[in-house]
Amino acid sequence: MPGFTPFTSNYQDLSTNQGYQFEFRCDVCQSGYRSEWQKNLLGTGASILGGASNLIGGLWGARNAADAAQNITDRDARDKALQKASNEIMPLFHRCTRCNNWVDETCFNKARGLCVNCAPNLAAEMEAERSSVELNQMREAMSTQKVFSGDVSARATECPSCGKPVGSEKFCGNCGTPLGVSKCSKCGAELAADTRFCGNCGNKVA
Repeated sequence: MPGFTPFTSNYQDLSTNQGYQFEFRCDVCQSGYRSEWQKNLLGTGASILGGASNLIGGLWGARNAADAAQNITDRDARDKALQKASNEIMPLFHRCTRCNNWVDETCFNKARGLCVNCAPNLAAEMEAERSSVELNQMREAMSTQKVFSGDVSARATECPSCGKPVGSEKFCGNCGTPLGVSKCSKCGAELAADTRFCGNCGNKVA
């Protein structure tokens, strides 16, 4: 006997041996809507998803046949529960006549009678585009402004004299050694630590 087919295939069976419950999802945003819990009066708890298991025959003879009969009864109860849940949740959904997706109220464009994938909400799209333009304009404006004037020259991460870690300070907090990259007083070339003469012009370093 074929089972009941709900209005959408995008659902999950949450049933247990205590009862039946189903969650139906929007095909666009995947938001879920759970049906009311239905107690399983049979108490067998066979949740059937994607086809029934083998119900007849086997090595256990009459006992296996009795179990099969019980499973068939429970499957019928499950199908009735699914039908009730489908009728309960279906009013919360709309079917897009263009792509046949079932979507919730948020993802349905009532003015067009289509889902928002087929007919985006123009007001929402306009605001999104406005925000994108404003962001690009802000970036362009910021790119023409000078917002940083700090020293970008290479700095040592540890003191050349005592080896202690240093940060952005000008002198070592442990031994007082001047930090940062010094420059030649004559030509302006950068000088390595402990340099006595400029490698660019030969000027003696003071």
